[in-house]
Amino acid sequence: MKAGAGAVVSLSLRVRALMALTVAILAQAIPARAQGLQEQTAIMVAFVTDSAGKPVPGAEVQIVGTSLRGNTDGDGRIALLAVPTGKAVLRVRRLGFAELTIPISITPGSMPEARFKLMPIATDLNKVVVRAAGLKPDRYARTQKFDGFYRRRAEGLGTFLTREIIDARRAQKSEDLLRMVTGIRITYRGSTPLVKFARCESVNVYIDGIRSHDAYRDYFALSPLDIEAVEVYHGMAQVPPEFSPHPNDCAAIVVWTRWHGG
Repeated sequence: MKAGAGAVVSLSLRVRALMALTVAILAQAIPARAQGLQEQTAIMVAFVTDSAGKPVPGAEVQIVGTSLRGNTDGDGRIALLAVPTGKAVLRVRRLGFAELTIPISITPGSMPEARFKLMPIATDLNKVVVRAAGLKPDRYARTQKFDGFYRRRAEGLGTFLTREIIDARRAQKSEDLLRMVTGIRITYRGSTPLVKFARCESVNVYIDGIRSHDAYRDYFALSPLDIEAVEVYHGMAQVPPEFSPHPNDCAAIVVWTRWHGG
């Protein structure tokens, strides 16, 4: 019996020693793996200017094929975090400038800084007005009203409600106009309407080009009779740079109030 007990004690000590060795190995391997993952990404800082070297705010900078993107600040600067290392393609675009696509190479653990110069695509304002006028109804043809709305409508990246569509729907409230847009659900908390976008929570609302600080309050205060046109954008790939001030914005509602000119 004593010999058997000694064998059991010896086996128990061996098991404990083996477990201690395993824990030690894992303790060294896990930090090394975490460090390896950290070294597989980098931070990229970009500065975007125009042809004269002036900063371009609101330019969209994106690593093509990934969800990494953002917009430059007032100094034309942006920092993209956790950029995968290796070769990639960087795309820079801003309304009024030619899109820039550049191959880049990211080194593990680095923080590269790059400057990109955008070239304006239109220097003759008269040509821009004529081109936009051809997309608009006759009542706006001799004006610059809603040029951007009809140009973006021609590009077809969002959902667009014109005055004719708004009048035809005979909506009683402004939220009724959104009710018929695919991907939007309207619910109510008491009498307060709640707007839900599919797979998107960060939504901006613009009225006549100005971003509302309370996403829906100003929009709900409008009557459909006050609204000339509406643009609705779903997903980060759809939202134009001028309506996406933050990198994670994934939807936007752009409202243009009625024009009563002749």
